[in-house]
Amino acid sequence: MKVNLSIFNSKKSSAFLTKLAVFVLLLLVVDLLVGALIGSLYRNAPYGANWTKENWLLQERFDIVILGSSRALRHYIPEVIEEKTGLSVFNAGQNGQYLLYAYTLEQLLLSRYAPGIIVLDVLPSFIIKTDKTGEEFDRLATLSPFIDNGEVRAMLTRGSMFEGLKYASHMYRYNSKILSILENYRSHPENVDNGYEVIGDSRYFDRNPFILDTVQHVEIDSFKLSLLHKFIMDAKGRNVKVVASFSPVSRPVSSRVDSVLQIYGDIFNQHNVPFINFAASEFNHYHNLDWFIDIIHMDGLGAEQFSRDFADRLLNIQDNKSVLAKCDQHL
Repeated sequence: MKVNLSIFNSKKSSAFLTKLAVFVLLLLVVDLLVGALIGSLYRNAPYGANWTKENWLLQERFDIVILGSSRALRHYIPEVIEEKTGLSVFNAGQNGQYLLYAYTLEQLLLSRYAPGIIVLDVLPSFIIKTDKTGEEFDRLATLSPFIDNGEVRAMLTRGSMFEGLKYASHMYRYNSKILSILENYRSHPENVDNGYEVIGDSRYFDRNPFILDTVQHVEIDSFKLSLLHKFIMDAKGRNVKVVASFSPVSRPVSSRVDSVLQIYGDIFNQHNVPFINFAASEFNHYHNLDWFIDIIHMDGLGAEQFSRDFADRLLNIQDNKSVLAKCDQHL
């Protein structure tokens, strides 16, 4: 009697597909549950070490939010600015993050609430083509827990189906963050002033020039430039006052940097955005190495001096009364 092997093969295939479906389902359930657990830890971890900084900004409401790079992180002391203005301040500056991050975080912020003022501390390289733009996009992964936000997803995936599939995993969204989250629970960071990184009095080292002064050719990046325009227009669309600032440096800037600052001046003037350029000659008194840790970063003493000066100028910007009235609604 001839045996019909196709029946056995069919049964084996059916059993294999059933097991595969069960395995995939279990993976999805584990991914969902573990991702939810890590997400809860992430949202509730003690504030500190950057990883929960975005949550702090988004869970509370602040009148003034400062965005930018490490220069923003180290130069603007919320406590000092609050004492001068009477307004709540959050420093959302981040080490190694530039315009792409500032724009994406602004979009996330505006989806939650509208502060009275957004301060953007600009770098010359914010709108310049560099060979590290890919790295800038990669660093946006720090915002991956917020991938469900449309603007965050667009910036993280850049329209790539493969990138989108990766972020479908709830665990992947917290990739490389787990140890940092647990460390925050263990150490309970102190001396965290609304996002500001306390530095204190540090010795000066002649290092860390602007990227613009190290590249061979300078070319405006049209994509970044469009992001800057959208950054301003989207804030204004929510009735948020945008103030641009170029915080102090330890020495006069190069002609290259100065030319880009002039471009910034034209852009901000076009949008009627106040631009406080601390590289202007009237601020030469900041060329004091005792206030800096390197060429472009101030120490705690310099940051205190600068924050007082910046707060005074913030109080005197055009249309200040209407801005303060809006901010008062948040208190």
